[in-house]
Amino acid sequence: MQEQKASNPTTDFAHQLRVERLAILWKAAAVLAAVGLWAGLVMSISASLQSMVEVILATGSVIGGGFLTGRLLSQDRYHRAVWVFVLSLYFAISILIYGQARTNDPNAALYTFAIPCIVLIVTLLLPLREASWGVLIGLAITVIVPSLGKLLTISTVQLVSIGLSLLIAGVAVQFSGEIYSIAEWAMAGYQKERKFKEQLFDSQQEIQRGYMRQKALADELKAANAALDAARAAAEEAKNFRGQFLANMSHELRTPLNAIIGFSETMLRYPIMYNNQPLPEAYRQDITQIHNSGKHLLQLINDVLDLARVDAGKLDIDIERVALESIFTSTLATANSLVGAKPIQLRRDVPAEGLPDVAGDPLRIQQAILNLLGNAIKFTESGTVTLGARPEDDHVLLWVADTGIGISEQDLPLIFEEFRQGASGRKQGRAGSGLGLAITRHLITLMNGKIWAESTLGKGSTFYFTLPIAQPVTTEVEAEGQKG
Repeated sequence: MQEQKASNPTTDFAHQLRVERLAILWKAAAVLAAVGLWAGLVMSISASLQSMVEVILATGSVIGGGFLTGRLLSQDRYHRAVWVFVLSLYFAISILIYGQARTNDPNAALYTFAIPCIVLIVTLLLPLREASWGVLIGLAITVIVPSLGKLLTISTVQLVSIGLSLLIAGVAVQFSGEIYSIAEWAMAGYQKERKFKEQLFDSQQEIQRGYMRQKALADELKAANAALDAARAAAEEAKNFRGQFLANMSHELRTPLNAIIGFSETMLRYPIMYNNQPLPEAYRQDITQIHNSGKHLLQLINDVLDLARVDAGKLDIDIERVALESIFTSTLATANSLVGAKPIQLRRDVPAEGLPDVAGDPLRIQQAILNLLGNAIKFTESGTVTLGARPEDDHVLLWVADTGIGISEQDLPLIFEEFRQGASGRKQGRAGSGLGLAITRHLITLMNGKIWAESTLGKGSTFYFTLPIAQPVTTEVEAEGQKG
């Protein structure tokens, strides 16, 4: 069973150092043992067979222990490998010490000086608790083996060896602790650097992903802009075709309509054109309907043509100084003919001191007011329709108020759109193209004004719009007089 690996990076690093040390030591020990074996055999030619056996056992122990140590290291069994290597060294030195002591050689105790070297190896390769057992084994060999079969005595050489072993063990423990402290510091620095590098790499990857996303969005935006440009060009082309088509159609429709309106009006109002032959009453009502329907159809054609001109940006607006008094008089007179038999009273609400002149196109102002008056009369069965105005700051506020059916709150945002009418108007069966208010909004906007509506369903509506007050004109003579 393989030994458990440490999970701490610093412990792993220290363990790796120990493994590398042991791998070097067992190979070096095996080589030295082989050399020692050869030298021992050469020197022991004249020696006894017992001495040769002791040399062979000692060197064989070191060589065999070294190779077994390498085998255990390859299997990741470090602690067992250390103990096999250390015990093989202790066994080898014990054989040599015992052999010399058996022959009563006075120099046998000198072999004990190899024990401190083994103690050094133990303290460098094992943790302190395990290394202490290795040191005790070495001390026991130093004391016991030279005295085997004799009275236990401790010579000066043994005492020196013991003291040297303890000194080396203490120095090795201190030295090993400092080495691993340095390794721990180095590993901490390495871990910090690695973490910073990983963070930097992650940041770089995030920047790269952000760049790729931005590039993808830029490509999508570019494609969307291209599609938008193509759609805009197609819309402009379609608008031009629509405007041209409507212009041609209006021209083609106006010619027969003018003929229908002209002949029907002549038949109704100018019998002299027919040798003063009176129009039979049975025909008058039908011809009147033909005349009114023709005028209504002509108004629809004019509205559609105006809308096409607005879309194409070709609706002519001539801004000039305009007096509202004359426009009010003419529009109310025209609106009076639209009332017909309805019990509706047209009113006018302006300040007694009059109104200032406004900046606008007089024809378009009259068209806008007539559209609003006609709309109010259409949706009012009885009551009043009021045209009013008053100056406010740098503009004149104008309004058309009625007591008609009103507009629901959800329909108010829609009434100024093309081809849209309030639901209340449709329920009443009112005819209309839904272009009057849209054209009025465009006209007011082109004259730098604003338009909006307020209404209560069942009580009536009020349409407001503004026109800028005309600025006073300063003549060149007046300007020079002011300079003087």
